[in-house]
Formats: sequence, structure tokens, C-alpha cells
Amino acid sequence: MDPSDVLSGAGTRAHGGRFAAVGTRAVYLSATDSGASKEVTARKARLGGAAQISTDKYPRVVYAVAVNLKRTLDLSALGSSQSANAIRAACLAEHDLANSMDLARELETTGIQVLLFPSVVGGDGNLVVYLANCSRKMLALKNEQQVIDQAKRIAATRK
Repeated sequence: MDPSDVLSGAGTRAHGGRFAAVGTRAVYLSATDSGASKEVTARKARLGGAAQISTDKYPRVVYAVAVNLKRTLDLSALGSSQSANAIRAACLAEHDLANSMDLARELETTGIQVLLFPSVVGGDGNLVVYLANCSRKMLALKNEQQVIDQAKRIAATRK
């Protein structure tokens, strides 16, 4: 993936996802590489009917992303009331994204920049950043040159 595309939100605009309806420019991030791999594999399984490849063999490029955002909502911090539990259960249903997309529309409209949410597939914590509510300076790739250098080294060995 071209580094300039990583933070563009083009993927969610075209395909949507949990907490981002089709047409929404958003960036999904995970707390760890292994958590991100589990999320990607689960999404491929949901879209394709079965994971095409196991997590440990999934080819990937991992970017470190610095996030400087102020307007956040942590789904796990809603409390333990019956209403909060119902919201979490509806939004984190493994195979039904409708409720999470509805909530996302509301969050984006009210100016929320990032939503933190637990993994549905057993990965680590995740967040989704709504780009409509952020400036370009609020997200930055921290290891872009390192990834490019690594790709060049790999390409050089294949000649």
C-alpha cells in the first residue's frame, strides 16, 4: 500500500466497516500489530465467507500512526447501565454492522474525532478516526521512511 493512501480514508469511503458507513472517510487503527491482523482476517472472512489465509501468514505492512485528537468517545467508558450495555451489545454484534453504522453517523455529525472500541474478534483495542472532523496534522505516519526502506531492501533481493 502506498504510504500516502494509509490515512486517506478511501477504503472506508468505498466499503464502510464497523462504525463507518459506506461514504464515510475514516481510518481504523489497532493498539497492536497482532490485533490489526485479527481484525483484517475477520473482515475478510465476513466479506468472503471464510478467511483466505491465517493470521500468522497474512502479508502486511505495519505503520505506526501518531494521533493527536481531542474529541473522543470510549465505548467501554459509557458505564454499566442497562442502556450502555444495550448500546455496546448492539454495536459490537459480530455479524451485524447496522447499529454501529447508525451510531457512527451520529458521532461524525456531532464532531467526534475518534471512537475507541473493543475488538469483536478477540484482538486488542481499536479506534476509528473520522477524517471529516480532523485536520491533516492530527494523524501522522511515524515509520513511513522505515517501511519504504524495508520495501526497497526486499525488492533489491528479488532482482
